[in-house]
This record gives sequence, C-alpha cells and structure tokens, in this order.
Amino acid sequence: MFSLRKLDISFCYFSSLNEETFSGLENLLHLTLNNNVLNYNTKQLPRGSFKALKSLKQLSIQHNNLESRNKIFPDETIVDLILLEVLELDVGCEDHHRQLFGKGFSSLYNLRTLNFSICGDVYLNNDTFKHTPYLTNVYISKCSILRINGLKAFSQLKRLRVLELDVDISEERMDESWTVGVIEASNHKVKDTNIVHMLQALSTFPWGKINDELFSTPIHELYFTKNRNVVVFPKKRSIRAPPSLRSLAFSNCGFRQILLNLTYVTTLKIDGNQLGNYLANNTYMTTKTSRLEFISLSNNSIYNLYSQIFNNQPYLKVIDLSYNFLKNVNFHMKHMIHLEMLILAKNSIFYLDDNSIANIDQILKENNNLKINLSGNPLHCGCSLLPYLEWMMHVRKRFVNFDQLRCILENGSMSMSNSFGDIILHLQTDCMNYSHLIVGVSFALFVFISLLIAALIYRHRWKLRYLFYTAKLRYASQNNMDNRGQYVYDAFISYSDEIRTFVTRDCIDNLERDGHFKLCIHHRDFLPGAAITDNITQAIQSSRKTICIITRSFIESYYCMFEYNMARMESIHRKKDKSLIFLVFYEQLQPEELPLVLYEIIQKKTYIEYPNDVHGNLIFWEKIKDAINA
Repeated sequence: MFSLRKLDISFCYFSSLNEETFSGLENLLHLTLNNNVLNYNTKQLPRGSFKALKSLKQLSIQHNNLESRNKIFPDETIVDLILLEVLELDVGCEDHHRQLFGKGFSSLYNLRTLNFSICGDVYLNNDTFKHTPYLTNVYISKCSILRINGLKAFSQLKRLRVLELDVDISEERMDESWTVGVIEASNHKVKDTNIVHMLQALSTFPWGKINDELFSTPIHELYFTKNRNVVVFPKKRSIRAPPSLRSLAFSNCGFRQILLNLTYVTTLKIDGNQLGNYLANNTYMTTKTSRLEFISLSNNSIYNLYSQIFNNQPYLKVIDLSYNFLKNVNFHMKHMIHLEMLILAKNSIFYLDDNSIANIDQILKENNNLKINLSGNPLHCGCSLLPYLEWMMHVRKRFVNFDQLRCILENGSMSMSNSFGDIILHLQTDCMNYSHLIVGVSFALFVFISLLIAALIYRHRWKLRYLFYTAKLRYASQNNMDNRGQYVYDAFISYSDEIRTFVTRDCIDNLERDGHFKLCIHHRDFLPGAAITDNITQAIQSSRKTICIITRSFIESYYCMFEYNMARMESIHRKKDKSLIFLVFYEQLQPEELPLVLYEIIQKKTYIEYPNDVHGNLIFWEKIKDAINA
C-alpha cells in the first residue's frame, strides 16, 4: 500500500472518515471518493482525516450530499492537503452569508484547479474565492446560482486563466450587467472562458459590453454555448473583438443574425443557430483583413449562401457547411488558395450544376490541396446527369471517400456503398440499365456466398472454436507440460456446481487418494485471473482423459457443454487416443433430454452410470480407474 499512487473508492457507501482511514498511503497522488454518503461536516469528516495523505495532488469527493442543501466542505479537514493541485467537490448553501471556502483553504498553496458541479444554491460574492487566490482553472457547471452579491466574485483570482460557467440562472436573478460583470471580474487575465446556459435569460446578446471589458485582456479562447433563448445579436460594424482572441464560439445560441469584426480570430464556430435566412443575403464578417482559418456554419438551416460571404477571408483552410439544406455551391471561392477542406456533408445536393462546377474548377486550378466532402447528400445518377458525373470522376481525388458516395438511381433505388465510381463507368458505357442487373446479380451472389459461409461456419463452429482457443493457448505458452511427461493431469473432471460435493469428496477420495491419480478440478486448479475459456482449453489439453459427469444441470450449463465440446474436438485431433473423453451419468436421463451432440457419442461409445449404492460404488470406481489407465 505504501507505493499506491491512485485510489478510487466511489460507490462504497462510506459514511465517515477518521485519522486512520488512509494510514500508510503517504505516496498516494489521486483519491476519488465520489458517490458515497460523506456529508460535509466535521463529524463525518473530522480534522486529520487526510493528514496521512502527504503527497496527494488530486481529490474528488463529489455527489456525497445529494439530499443536503448545505454543501460546504469543512476547511479544517482539508487544511492538511498542502500539496493538493486539483479539487472536485459539491458546493451549495442557502445562507449566502456563509463562506463557501473557509480560511483553511488558504493553506492550499498549490491548488490550481477547482471544479464543482451538480450543486445546489450557490451565492457568489466578492469574498467567495478570498482563501483560494492561487487558482488558475475554475469550472462551475450544472448549478443554480440564485443570487449574486457583488460583480467581482472572481477578482481575488489574480492567476485565473480558464473559467468555465455552465449554470442555469432564472430571469429575475440575471441581467446583462451580471454577465458582463462575470467577464470583467476575471481580473482581465483569463485566456480561456466557456459560458454555457448562462445567457438564457437574456433576449439580446451583450456583445458590445463584453468586448469593451475584454479588449485589453489576454483572452485567447471565448465560448458561448447552449444559450438557446438568446435570439438577438447586435448588428454593429464597429464592435471589435480583443486583439488577443484567437478562438470564438457561439454554438446553439439561437441567433437569427450576426455580424462580427474579427481581425485576429483564427477559429470561429457559429453552428447550431438559425442563420439560414440571414446568410442568404448577408455575411457574418465585416473585417477586411481577416485571418480566419476555420469557420463552422453547420446546422443553421442554410438553403442558400450569399455569394460574397467568404470574401476578405483569404486564409481560410476549413469551411464546415454540414447539416444544412444547400443544393449548390454558388459562393465565391477563387481567392481561397489556402482552403484544404470544404465540408458539404448532409445537405440537399442532388447534383452540381454548371455554375457550381465552374466555381469549383476555378479554385482547383490554384489549389492542389483542396478536399470536398459530399457524404450524406442525396446525389442522383442517370444519363441526363452524366456530364457532372464525368467531371466528378475526372477530379475524384478531390472528393473525400469518393467510392463510398451513394446516389439515387433512375429507378429510385439507392446505390450500394463503395460502388460510386463503378456506376459512373457503367453510365459512360451505354447509359442503359445493365448496371441494375449487375448490381442485382452481385448482391445475390454475395448473399449466397454469405449464407454458404455462414452454414459452413455453423456446422463446424465447435471445431473452429477449438482451433481458435488452441492457437491462442499455444501462442501464450509453448510449453505447458511439467516433468511428469506429456500430460500434467491424469484426468480433467467436468461437472456442474450442483454436484461439487460428489467431486470434492468422492472423486478425490477414490481417485486421488486411493487411486493415486492427479485430477484437474476447475474450482481448485484453474488459474485465477485467466479467461474461463482459456482455463478450460488448457485443462483439457493438459489431461490424458476428460471425465464428464452428466446431470440435467450439466446439460443446461453453457460452460459445462463448452467443456464437453472442447474435449470432443480434442479427442478428434489427438489421434493416438480416441478414448480421451468418457461419460458418467450421475442421474437417470431420457434420450429426449440429451442434446444431439451428446446423444451421438453414447450411440458410439460406452458410458458409465453412477449406481449410488455401497456394492455398486466399489465396482464403479474400479471401472473409472480402468478407464483412466486405458
């Protein structure tokens, strides 16, 4: 235990800790205590509970106070974790005057990351993070922040770099000033901010005020996501984004219009909005010297794009227009000499018209790296569309997974995957329906061969399984025999657990102690930790004989029948010993109760019935000994 580095004891119903709980774990680095019943109080978490964890760097103790509305971790308990770097816990308190992170947290000089989620009522004020000034990353998610006392809740965090807020705030508790206050309160040093759900109560996005507060900060990434109730974005050309900003996202915000001035941003995601009507006649960018490299407009109900939408964006490398309703490529592309990927997947493109082809041809002449993704579109294939199909065939290397594209044939059927190029070749030949016949015959042949292979596999399934496990066993160990000779055991006993007493008492007494045979019994001799099938195969191949003690429970057991079938296959492959397997009927069974594979062997080979009487038992055990020696 001294060398243990990581310990997860979640879902263990721990209700309390003490000074001895973690004794001997001085080198533990990561401790997870989630989903227990450890209420945050000094009775269940007394002072000194973590004293032994002198090296701990990460502690997760969440989802322990599900029924309690007050979730304030006792600071006198955590004071001993002076090397702690990451802390994940529950937070919440109805009394907004109480300190969420008490004075004891001030001793955690190495604490850099704080994560609290699925919490109750959280009241943030100017002193909330007073005792945790060294934090660089704060993640607050799935919380109900009902009241904010003061707009500088994060002002104590001078080193804050990453701030993620995923909270639900009611309209009466939330206004534009609060949102801007959260941004401003980050002390102008946050480089990565993700605001999720937080703006749902607003009807107008406060983009101007947010930029005013962040303009002189080193903010590098800014994400506003899943704020579905925000539908109005201010259309002001003069709102400039911070010059340090490189990545910006407005995903799933419900915007119907947007206008951005982004000179230095390289990644922009405005997917999952409702910009279809707006972008048909407008652009999203006013910048004349944009450095944008990635733009995502996917899932915006776009049916047509403004022809100059990507003008003044010469550095674009990826344009994502997937999951829309586009039918053509009618926007200007000639200037995009750096474009590497145009994603048009999952749109409504039936075919590329002459204007679209001419538009794409213009950029292909200047750009040798461009790839186009048309997957998931309802492409049509027919004689009337042969010119566009021939063009696609000519530039097929420019399309992602060209052969896997599927199209709708003239008879209304959908082509098979991996056949797009072949269909075009057939159409080029004579534009007749011979291709339909070929596809049908090919499919029928495939089905026939598949059924034939399936039938052969089913018929020889046990042989194939035997070969598989044998090969697996030989690969793992080339020599599994000991000094006794060719075999480790004289016999492997296959039985169901219902007659374990018979095996452990009678078989061992009569065959091992009296007969001096070495038996392999699964509950005693199987290797712990190995796969059951591997143990079974090893046991059969390491034994001269396999004795199957047949009962009704044996027949009903999957692993018992597996042992029987593996022994049957071994007897076929062990040419020198055809009597490897023999059966002992411990119960009286009717022929109709026996599986076919078992019934076949008793028709060909003799078997033994257990008499269960004193005189008969003597003869019975002598026959078993003779069979093993045979």
